[in-house]
This record gives sequence, C-alpha cells and structure tokens, in this order.
Amino acid sequence: MTLLLQLPPECLQHIIQYLDPKDTAVLLRVNKVVASLALPYLYNNPFHHSFHTLFFFTDNSSYSISHLIRLLLIISGQLSSPHLHKAVSVAYGLESDSDLIPPAHSPSPLNYMVHLRYLDLGRWSEAIPLFAYFSSPPDHILDYLNTPEFHSIAGLDRLLPSYIRRNLPDQYGVQAAFRVVLFRELSWTLAYPLFKQLQSLTIPVSDIKRYLEIIDQLCNLEQVWFHLDVIFEYYVGDIGLDDPEDQEIWKVAGARKEEIKQDMIQFVGSHAELFHGRLKSVLCPDAEAWPSMRQSCPAETLAQLVQALPALHNPTVINESNWMHFVASLSSTNLAHIQEVDCPLHFGPTHRQLVDNRHFLQGCRALKKMVIGSLGRGGLQWAVQEKKASIGDTSIINIHRSQDTTTSAATQSDDKGRLFSFQHDLAPLEEAILTDSGTIPFTDEIDAIAFAFSSSLTRIFARSDYEPLNLQRSLQVGQGWVELPVLSDLYMELGDTRLVIDPELLVHCPNVSVITLHDNTFEYRPQDVDQSSYCLPAHLPQLEHLSLCGWSALRFHPDTFHTTMNLTKLEIFMKVIHPDTCYIPPPPTENDGDSHQGIERPCWTWDWDLPLLTKLELTSEFAYKFQFRMLAKCPTLEKLELNIHTLEEQHTRIITMSDLFLVPAFDNFPEETGHQKQQQKQQRIVAPALQIVRMRGRWSMESPTVLAEFLKGMLPALGRLYANHWINVPLTAFLDAIRGNPDSKVWRISFDEDVFGEGPTGEEGDVEERERWREEEETRLGLIHDTEEGYRKIMGRPVMPMVIKIGRAKYWVLENPRARTIKNRLLR
Repeated sequence: MTLLLQLPPECLQHIIQYLDPKDTAVLLRVNKVVASLALPYLYNNPFHHSFHTLFFFTDNSSYSISHLIRLLLIISGQLSSPHLHKAVSVAYGLESDSDLIPPAHSPSPLNYMVHLRYLDLGRWSEAIPLFAYFSSPPDHILDYLNTPEFHSIAGLDRLLPSYIRRNLPDQYGVQAAFRVVLFRELSWTLAYPLFKQLQSLTIPVSDIKRYLEIIDQLCNLEQVWFHLDVIFEYYVGDIGLDDPEDQEIWKVAGARKEEIKQDMIQFVGSHAELFHGRLKSVLCPDAEAWPSMRQSCPAETLAQLVQALPALHNPTVINESNWMHFVASLSSTNLAHIQEVDCPLHFGPTHRQLVDNRHFLQGCRALKKMVIGSLGRGGLQWAVQEKKASIGDTSIINIHRSQDTTTSAATQSDDKGRLFSFQHDLAPLEEAILTDSGTIPFTDEIDAIAFAFSSSLTRIFARSDYEPLNLQRSLQVGQGWVELPVLSDLYMELGDTRLVIDPELLVHCPNVSVITLHDNTFEYRPQDVDQSSYCLPAHLPQLEHLSLCGWSALRFHPDTFHTTMNLTKLEIFMKVIHPDTCYIPPPPTENDGDSHQGIERPCWTWDWDLPLLTKLELTSEFAYKFQFRMLAKCPTLEKLELNIHTLEEQHTRIITMSDLFLVPAFDNFPEETGHQKQQQKQQRIVAPALQIVRMRGRWSMESPTVLAEFLKGMLPALGRLYANHWINVPLTAFLDAIRGNPDSKVWRISFDEDVFGEGPTGEEGDVEERERWREEEETRLGLIHDTEEGYRKIMGRPVMPMVIKIGRAKYWVLENPRARTIKNRLLR
C-alpha cells in the first residue's frame, strides 16, 4: 500500500474507476487520502450500486439499502433538521430515545454528501418501507401507524372503498399507506440539503407541488424521475359501479389526475425556462406504489413532458426510456451515433409512432442492433435500394458522387415528402429482432433486412405470438437473398402464418450454427408438398441446432444432413395439440383416385453421420418413418423422442427384429459358427449413450424377443423409458426383459393406465371387483405400491433398483415375484 500511495492521485483515480464497488468501499478504511479519492466513485450515485441488498429493517448488513439510507441521514445532519419527518425518524430509529439501532459513529472528517449527484430512489421503493407487503412491521412502527397523526396523512380516504375492501383488508391499508408516506418524505429529506448540486432526482408525484416551490434551486438538474405513487386508474373490478361513495371518489381521482399531470408539465416547463437546456431527460416508469394497482403514465402526457427538453445529444441507444423524447425532437437529433434501436411491439402506442417515423432508421449509420415491430410493406425498401446501388444498380436512387471523396451521399424524400441526406455506406447491422402481434403483419421486412445487411448480419429473429385457430395466410421468406457469410442464428416463429421458405434460403447461410423455423401447420396433404417446393440441399458444416416445425419441416431436404457433422440437437415436428397429439396423413384409398400419383419426395435415408448429436425429437410422419439404423452413427445421442400419437389412431408402427440390425435378422438365430456370430454382433444397431427414450403413440413389438433385444441389445445405457399409448405389448414382456438382463441400467419406465389390460367386464360401476383384479395382477407381476404400506411389504425381499410408473401410481419391482422374504436382504 505504501508503494501505491507514491502514485499520483490521477493514477489512483484511474485505477479506482475499474474496481468493483465492494472493493472500492474497502478503500474507505485505508487512510484519509485513499478514502477521499474513493468517495466520489461510491457516493456520486450511491443508490445505483448493485451490491446493495433489499433486506428490511431486521437486517444489520452494511450492504443493506436501509443501512445506506440511515448513514446518509446521519452524515447529512438531518437528525436536528425541521425537515425530518416523523415517519422517517421512526422508521430508521433516529429518535433520541430509540435503541433499535446502535448509536451513530462520531462524525467523519470526510464530506460524503458533497459528492452526491444522483438521488434516484425509485428502484429501491420496495425496500425503503423496511418490511414486505402484508408482513407485520416492527412494534415501534406499528405504534406510530395507530396514531391520529399518521392517519391524518395516510390518504386512505382518497382510495375507493371497494378497492380497500378487496386489496387492503384489516391493517394492511395503513401499512401500504406507510410505504407511500415514507418514500415521499424520505425523498424530500435526503434531497433538501442537496438541491443545488443534484443532477438526477426522483420526485413522487403526490409531492410535486413542494418541488415546484424550490425549482429555482435545482440549477444543475439534468434528469428527473417521476414516481407514480398516486392511483390514477383503477381496474374495473375494483370499482363499485352501484356504490355512490365509490363514484364520488372516482370523480375526485380524475380531477386529481389532471391536476398532477399539469403540475408535472409545469415543473418541466418552468425548469426549462429558468435553466434553458439543462434538463435533458424526463422519465416516468410504471410503478406499483399501492398493492395490485400498477400505474402507467399516459403516452400523451409523456409527449407533453418532453416537448420542453432539448434534443437528445448524440444518442447511442433508443429504447423505451427515451423514445418519447427522441420522437419529439427527431428532426434535430443527430442519428449518426445510434447503435441500438429497441422499440418492441409491446410498447403499444410506441409501435404506431415507429411506423409513422420509420424514415429515421435510414439515418442510423452506426446501427448494430434493431428490435422493432413489423413496419408494413416497403418499410425498409430504402435499405434494399441502397444495397442495390452499392453493387452497381445506380438507377435505383440518385447518387451524387464527390470527386474528392470515396463516400457517396444521397438526397431522398420519405413517404411524407420530408427531405434528408445520408451517407451511402450501409449500417453495420448485426442483430435484427422483429415482432408481430397481428396488428401489422409481417410482409417484406425479413427479406429486406437479409438482403440489405447481408455482409454484417449475425442474427435474424422474427416472431409472431398471435395464434389463431387456422392459418389463414402464408409468408414467403428467402426470395432474393444473397449469401450471408457471418449469419450464425436464424430464428423465425410465426404463430398466425404459414412460413414458406424459399428453396435456396439455407444455401445462402453457409456458416449458420442455429436454425429455428416454426409455424403452426397441423394438417396437410402430401400432394401439397411436391419435389419442386423442397429446399435445395445445403452445405451447413457449422450447424449445431436445427429445429423445424410445420411447413418448413415438410419442405426440408434431408440430404443436408450429410454436411452437418457438428449437429448436437435436432427437432423436426409438426404442431402438437393437447394432449400430445399430432397429425399423420391417412394412407391413400381407392377414392383418392390419382391425387397421390406423381408425388416425388426426397428419400430419407436415415444413414447420416452425426457424431455429436445428443438430442433427437421427431413427431408425426417423421417419427412414423424413422429408421433405427440412424442410431448407429449417433454415438453420443442421449435423448430420443418419437411421437406418432394421433386422434384417428390409424397408424401403428410394429418394430421387428430387422429394425434393430443393419442387415436382416430373425427372432431365433440358427446354429452359427463363431465367425458368423461375431459378424452378426457387429451388425447390431447400438446406441451406447442413449439414456432417455420417449415414444408416444401406437408403437408395438413383433414379439417379446424383439422387446428384449430393443432394451438390452440396442439400448445398453437406457435409464428412462416412456411407453405411452403402446399397443399389444403386455407389461409382463417389459418385466421379463428387465429381469432377464442383469446388466440393465433402466431405473424408470412410464406407462398409461390401461397397460394392465381390460380387466373383468362386470356390470357398470363394479369398482370393487376391478380393484381386486388389479391387486391380483400387481401381486402376480411383482409390483409393490410406492407407499408406506408397500415399503413394509418389500422389507427383506430383493427389489430391483427401478420404479415403474403407471398413470399416477408408482411401483417398486420385485426381482422374483414368487420369492418369499429373504433374511438379511434389505431394500437397496
């Protein structure tokens, strides 16, 4: 430390700014010199540091937010201030007779408060009241809450009685009011001695008039946060429409809302007049000061608040916090430094403003990330035109080239006739995220982005959350794409639209590592998917994750798998409806005539070399036609899911011995030489790492021998098997196969309720007879219920290290159902 102190103060300050806040806090204990250098980094914005905790009053940690607040109150000299409200002194034990917290330390020679510039308490509003919602406060606070003094300022008489009855029963009303009062008074108490030095301040809107009176002292204020601690809007269910008292208070609340709104606008306007250009940001985030009553500032009010502010100075990010401000001064804002535009669809009115002002995107020449809602057809046509111009099609837009520079400039008007100029170099857009809720559906935005920013795009994400019952439209994607050399993530999920990808789309993404192409196609006709509509085989050596659902799955060319050596996760499925039901086209009948004639589809060879694949999920037709020989070249596969469960139950897949070998095999092998047996062993399909197999639908085994080979020979590492809706495979066959394999690693098998069979066909309602029959079956099969009573039954009897789940019931499995109690043999 002695050597460190020999450094110039400027060097120490440079080092401190890179330290973790907790490490910086330790420097306060070194000596006065080091502490004076560290203070500005800790107390410039003390409520910003993430190491503070949300512990309430009972917490004694030096990192708790309550400890910080009390420290600031003490060192700022507020103990004797007339502005110290009773609620604050009671809450933080600052009264002379309080023994809740140890006495404060002697005054520090360092001036902590002189460094404080940002007093933003809003993010800690949950912790400031010192106790959680609907929990009992400490006794000394409870005593204060029951005084007439507090009831006179609680403001409960301004709330709807029906809201109080529904959300604030008993004492919870005064406790919720205490949270609001304490936050309001604490904000004022901390800010009062610092008005002239504060650059950022949180103002509870219930106290806006008090701040209006001292606005001339806020000479350095650059940012203000309005905290919505007043209920402006009630949910319909909280309003007693037939209650006269509710109706009267509702009218008063409306008038108060208008009054506070005008006071907020006056505050911003007055500050702009007094200190022109000083206030640069006004924020009014959603807040829930009162339980179950989240409040939002109306968009029109936000628009009025930012009218008096100067334009954003060289912004780099446009998002929810500054969008209104940005739009209000769009014409005078420098767009050249914007690197991120984050205006997702859930902004509500913001999306409409984005569509109306979409021309600004053309001026964002440093843009790297764009999160926007769908813009409508032609919304990004300017980018397509510039891209074409950059590759030589100068007829697209008017390019004026300077003789002295290599950069071209263009002058163009937007759809409203406004003129603007821009540099011709396209933005280095890396990430494009598009959302669509059905209001303005996707049109050509995806294609425009992929073409215009092809050289820099690393991620394309397009999603529509709206899911109608039927897909009523299609979206063509991929036409006109050029090579995207750095694209690594391609994600398109359309809930309300059939995604029709261009046959060459994947060919243009040679280095993609993640592909997700989903739509909600459920039923389809095979004749709708012919050879001409299939994607071309693509060379995708970097692909690690492929997930296809719906129309994209039907059009995918399987020859692509011959180049995907790095694939680790593969999902090809159709939309599944509850309960886990998919669709498989019915087999052709005589009535179909020639409708199936001439349909050519790529051959799924199932012989691809996928050495890194760990998960495979197939449903519908893909699962029905799955060949187990694929497992022979997937040595690391750990999880396999195959779903052929349909509503019609027309498709049954019978697994034979030939399915489990690379060459034809038979249930009973004839006499063979040693060489022949070794050759036969080499041809067996083995999945050495496969641990979880989930097979739903009408799967069946040709014989018990096939089932034994399936479990023992092909799946030596199998731990969990889910055999849902299987047919003609008795539970006895499973148990015999497991018991006959001493090396079995299976520890869990799940079945449906009907795996026991039909049982007795007595009169309807003969429940007791069926229960007796089932108990007899359980005993015959050696199954013991996983209950306390069942545990007593298996004590001293050899039990297999596995469980079987049938419906909701769970069973232990005896090694030998006929064996009686064996001494000194306990449950493993």
